[in-house]
Amino acid sequence: MNIAFYPYWAAKTLLSLINVIYIMVITTFIYGQTGSVLYAALFPFIQMTSRIVAGLTAPLLVNRFVFSRLIISIPLTKTLLITGIAIAFTDLTAHIPLLLVGVTILSFMDGWESPLLNTLTPRLVQGEDLVKANSLLSFSNQTVTIIGYAMTGFIVMHWGASQTFWAAATLSWVVLLLMSMISSLTRDNQELMEKSASKRDALREGWIMLWKNRSLRLITFMDLVEGLAGSIWIGAITLAFVKEALGQEEGWWGLINSSYAAGTILGGVVAIVLATRIQRHLISSMAIGSLVFSLLTVIYGLNSLPWLALVLCVLMGPAYQIRDVAQQTAFQSSVPVESLSKVYAAHQIILSTAMSISTVIFGLIADQLGVRLVYVIGGALFMVSALCSFSLNRVKRSKDTTTHSHNS
Repeated sequence: MNIAFYPYWAAKTLLSLINVIYIMVITTFIYGQTGSVLYAALFPFIQMTSRIVAGLTAPLLVNRFVFSRLIISIPLTKTLLITGIAIAFTDLTAHIPLLLVGVTILSFMDGWESPLLNTLTPRLVQGEDLVKANSLLSFSNQTVTIIGYAMTGFIVMHWGASQTFWAAATLSWVVLLLMSMISSLTRDNQELMEKSASKRDALREGWIMLWKNRSLRLITFMDLVEGLAGSIWIGAITLAFVKEALGQEEGWWGLINSSYAAGTILGGVVAIVLATRIQRHLISSMAIGSLVFSLLTVIYGLNSLPWLALVLCVLMGPAYQIRDVAQQTAFQSSVPVESLSKVYAAHQIILSTAMSISTVIFGLIADQLGVRLVYVIGGALFMVSALCSFSLNRVKRSKDTTTHSHNS
C-alpha cells in the first residue's frame, strides 16, 4: 500500500473524532446556555444545510484551484477557525448567533473538504488493496465516532465545554500536519483533475456522470434508499422502540446503542479479514450484506424480547460493514479518478437531502402509526437495495461482454 495512505488514514480518523467533539460540545453548550431545544436543533440543521450548499459549489472550487493547494488550504482555514472559536469560547457565551455563524462557515468547509478527501483513497490505493483500505478507514472512523460520542459528554461534564473544545483545536493542527505530509508525498500524481470549459459545465459534470453511468446510477440509488432507511436508527426512534416495543426503561436504550456499536466494530474487523474476498465479489458482497441487514432489521422491528434485540444489533454490524465497504469500492471503481471529487459532491448532496427528509418522515410514522412500522419499512428499503444489486450485476456482465467482444 502507498506510504501516503497511512498519514491519510490517520487524518481521516482524527477528522471523525474532531467532528464528534465539536458537535457534542457546541450542542451541549448551546442547550446549556439557552435551555432551548430549538436553538440546539438549529446546530445540526445549519450543519446539514451548509454541507448541501457547499456540495453544490464544490465543483467550481475544484475547477478553479489546483488540487494540491485545496487539500492544504481548506484544512488550514478550518484549523484557524476552530482555534479562533476555542480562544473566544468564553466570550461567545452571550453571542450564540455569532457562534452559529462560525458553525456555518465550518460546516461549509466540511462540505468542500469531504469530496476532496474521498477522492484520495483511490488515488493512493489501487487494485485489491482498495477494499482493504476502505475497510480500515470504515473501521477506524466508526470506532472513534462511537468512542467519541461515549466519552465526550463525560469529558465535557468534568473539564467543561471550553477545555474540551481545545482538544478539537489541537487535533486540527495535527490533521493539518498530516495533510501537509500527504501533499508532499503525492505531489507527482495530484494534478489529474479535469478542468471543465465553463462554470456551468463544472457544476453539471458530476450530476451528468451520476445519471449517464448505469453502474453509478444504480449505486447512487442504492445509497439513496439506504440513506432514507438509515434514519430509523436516530436516538429518538430507538428510544421510542425501547419503551413501546420492548417495554424497557431508558437504561436499555444505552444497551441497544452499545450493542450496535459493538456490532459495528466487529463488522469492521470482519471486513478487514475478508477484504480479498470482498474485492473479488464486490456486487455479491453488496447484495448479501444488504439482504442480511434488511432481514435482521425486520426481525428487530417485530421482536419483543430485549435480549434478542441486543443480539440482532450485534449481528447487524458485520452485514452493514461488508455492504458499505463493497458499495464504496464499487462507486470509486466506476468513476475516473480525475472526476471523482465532482461526482462525490453531487452524491453528497443527494444523501444529505435524503437523510434530512427521512428523519422527519420516520418521526411522523413513529408518532402516528407506531415505531414497529418504522423498522419494517426500513428493512423493506434495505431489501430494495439488495434487489438493485442484482440489476447492477447484470449491468456489469453486459459491460464485460461488450468489452470482450470489442477485444475479440
